[in-house]
Amino acid sequence: MIFENITHLYQELKTNNKHSLCVFDLDSTLFNVSPRSEKILHEFAVDRNFPELLKIKIQMEDWGIYEALLRAGYDKVQNEDLHQNLKKYWNEKFFSHEYIHYDTPYLGAIHFVQSLKLSGVGIKYLTGRDVFRMGQGTAEVLKKWGLPCDPAQIHLKPQKEMDDHLFKLEWLQKLAQDHPKSQIYFFENEPVNINLVGDHMPNVRLIYMNTTHSRRDNVRALHTEIFNYTIERD
Repeated sequence: MIFENITHLYQELKTNNKHSLCVFDLDSTLFNVSPRSEKILHEFAVDRNFPELLKIKIQMEDWGIYEALLRAGYDKVQNEDLHQNLKKYWNEKFFSHEYIHYDTPYLGAIHFVQSLKLSGVGIKYLTGRDVFRMGQGTAEVLKKWGLPCDPAQIHLKPQKEMDDHLFKLEWLQKLAQDHPKSQIYFFENEPVNINLVGDHMPNVRLIYMNTTHSRRDNVRALHTEIFNYTIERD
């Protein structure tokens, strides 16, 4: 079922508050990361003397920087060095404490999470970010935006080399074991993650935040699709 307005889902969660546990991904699920990528792109333009790149805008639906370069006419064949150098530059900065602060929450996201917390719904964050490069920045950004951010609520990969998909699946399986009476709601933008959880954990309610993703798969698992977090004010 598709909710373009998720008020009905919100009311369901509030009604079953003591038995509801919401698990939110961060990048491209609660937060729009395109400002982060655009900041890095423009810094590269200044640092490497490519002033023409300052004109490029990263759109909300872009995945990284590759699509924006193509849209601006910088194909990978004729501009191979540019693509390679920018990718390395982007990777070093995108996965860092400092640049997370350029992310912006999606429409209604802050109010949605805050309201669920006040209603007694359990809140957790599960992200493919790793502790060493992004743990401190993640906690700072959650606090900056007024989101519930007790350390016990934030779960990042212990090592960056870990597979995102398996890390999330195994963590959710452990969560279900620890909370057998809770209904888990998993908010996620990446179809690969959603499908994997759906295949192994049919009792988890899957909420697909349709923003952007890696393009490696389409959502096949039974899910609820949302486009923002706008709810009617209490």
